[in-house]
Amino acid sequence: MNVIGCLLLVGLFLVGPFASGYAAAVPTQTISILDVGDTGSTADGTIFVGDPNPSPPATGTGVFQPFLRTQRSSGGGGGVENGFNTDASNPSINFNTKEGIWTHSVQFSDLTPINGYYWLSVDANQYACATCPRNQINITELEIYIGSDPNLANPEATGTGVNGTGYTGTPFNNLYDSQGGGTAPSLLTYAPVWTLDSALNGDVTIVLHASICDTNGQCGSGHGDLGVMIPVRLLGSHSPTDYFVLYTEYSHGNDGFEEWKFFDTPRVPEPASLALLTSGLVAVTAWAAVRRR
Repeated sequence: MNVIGCLLLVGLFLVGPFASGYAAAVPTQTISILDVGDTGSTADGTIFVGDPNPSPPATGTGVFQPFLRTQRSSGGGGGVENGFNTDASNPSINFNTKEGIWTHSVQFSDLTPINGYYWLSVDANQYACATCPRNQINITELEIYIGSDPNLANPEATGTGVNGTGYTGTPFNNLYDSQGGGTAPSLLTYAPVWTLDSALNGDVTIVLHASICDTNGQCGSGHGDLGVMIPVRLLGSHSPTDYFVLYTEYSHGNDGFEEWKFFDTPRVPEPASLALLTSGLVAVTAWAAVRRR
C-alpha cells in the first residue's frame, strides 16, 4: 500500500467515530456571582454582574415587581425548578411558575436598551446565612422567545408541548448540557432568539448568592441579586408589540421565589468598564472591593 493509501486509512480511523454520532466534548463554564460587583461573561458577550437592584433600601414582596415568578415544588429532587412568564392562571400555569399579578406577559417595547445592552434582573430567595453555600442557587439555563403570535401571551391555552405548556424542548437536558442529546428548545413554533447554553457559549452555570446587598439588614426579598446584560445585537430587530418570553431553569433551589424583572437604572458598570468586562480584563471593580463583606 502506498503512502496515500495509508493516510486515507488513518483518516477514516480518526473520522469514523465522529461520523457515527460522537462529538467533541461540550465546553463548560461556571460563573460565580457571590457579592456586589462580581462579574463574568460568556463567549457571546453577555455580562453578568452582582447588583442589588433596585438600589433604594427596601425589602419585601411587591418591591421588586417582577414579570416572572417561579418556586420549586415541595421536596423537588436537587431543588430543580423551571418556568416562563405567561398570562395563564392556575391550574394551567406552566412547570414551577407561580400564578398571580407578579407573573404576566410582557412586550418587546418593555425592554429599554442601556449602553448597547438589554438589562434583566433576578431576585433569588434561599435560606439564610448570606455567605454560606446553602444560600446559593444555580441558574442552569435561560432562553428568550420573541414573536407576534398572540398565543405567546398564554402558550398553555394551546394545549401543546410538554404537559400542555406550549414548550416543546427537553427541560434540564438541552442540546448543550453535559449529557448531550435532548430536543432543541422551542415555544410554540418559535426557536429562542437567545440562550445561555449555546454552541458558542457551551454549557454555562451561574452560581448565585441570593443575599447580595450593599446595605446591612436589607438583603432579603425585594432586592435584585444578579444583573444580566445581553448585547442588543443578539436579540435582533422586533416589533414593539411582539411578546417577550423568558424561560428559566435552576438547580439547588431551597426556599422562596425566584423573580425576574427588567432592570431599573443600573449603577454598574459604566460604559468605559463594559469594554473591559467584555474582553475579560476586569473581574471585580474597585467599588465592589471596598464594599465586599
